[in-house]
Amino acid sequence: MELIKYNKNNSKIIIKKALAVLKNGGIFVFPTETCYGIGTDATKKSAINKLYSYKTRREGKPLSVVVADIKMAQKYVEINEMAENLYKSYLPGPITVVSKGKGKVAKGVESEYGTLGIRIPEHELILDIVKNFGKPFTATSANMSYLPKPYSIKALLKNMPAKNLELIDLIIDAGKLPHRETSTVVDTTMNSLNIVREGQLNIYKKSDKKSILSAQTESAEETINFGSMNMLKYIDEPLSKPLVFFLVGELGGGKTQFAKGIARCLNIKDLVKSPTFTILNEYNYKFGERRGKFIHVDTWRIEDINDLETIGLDNYFSVNNIIAIEWANKFSNDLKKKIKKTGGKIINVIFNYLDDDRRAIETYE
Repeated sequence: MELIKYNKNNSKIIIKKALAVLKNGGIFVFPTETCYGIGTDATKKSAINKLYSYKTRREGKPLSVVVADIKMAQKYVEINEMAENLYKSYLPGPITVVSKGKGKVAKGVESEYGTLGIRIPEHELILDIVKNFGKPFTATSANMSYLPKPYSIKALLKNMPAKNLELIDLIIDAGKLPHRETSTVVDTTMNSLNIVREGQLNIYKKSDKKSILSAQTESAEETINFGSMNMLKYIDEPLSKPLVFFLVGELGGGKTQFAKGIARCLNIKDLVKSPTFTILNEYNYKFGERRGKFIHVDTWRIEDINDLETIGLDNYFSVNNIIAIEWANKFSNDLKKKIKKTGGKIINVIFNYLDDDRRAIETYE
């Protein structure tokens, strides 16, 4: 492993060294306008395997990659109108734009759902490296998955196991970086502005609601995909608390399709059916190393909150469990009190029926 101090006078030497590492399938640590990142050739499977030996793979989560400009990005992702507007308005800068990938990077870079995050950092050295390399390299933060994001090389190396340090070929040390938030992550795959992670860049605020996702879907499949997107956004919540989706909207609004999307994200292979007549359907899931239950509830035929207690709903408000409740508005106040006592998190999902094919869906906390 080589460590080199960065200054503008030695940028050519650093670029040469970084290119050599990338071409040989190695990994290097580099500064950005947020925190230190770690890069390797995003198109080489052996390089990605090496990166994941350093950082653990998080199922469902795409890696972000550095590109030089929108022209390079178009080779690897499909850029719709919403994404194009973000590129023109905010890039280069601290934003990751998630789009549908074209399958041209190594396996393990795109998410399980075929999405890929694109970064164009506002950092001259990194842009020079990727321009000279001619293809993308990874832009994930340089910390191991269980450690804080690093703003200095000293912080990065502190408590790092020797076996991980040995995997790094080059460290570009630009000193202590300003302690800024990481990049804002925006998913544009539905051609709408969906903030997956709030970061340094505040793109917009809408009323007093928090973390809004929205979409206008034009098929059952798109509604399922939007359900998967929402589940992926909150995938770590059940590690410490029950996660409950309140699905509210008129008949035929897409609530069951959304629930199917939750199940898809959780890798549930069983056929997810509407629980209108059974009231409650239970599915076991395994996501990475974690296991839990997905509970799909339909209160359409329920007249009293006590009936939900009778079927044992309260027993499912526990860690690692995800619950989707259709027509939750019927017992909203009572359910909120129950969930609050368990420390659970509620995600409200509002469905509006536009016509036979189109649905407008909004998610907020």
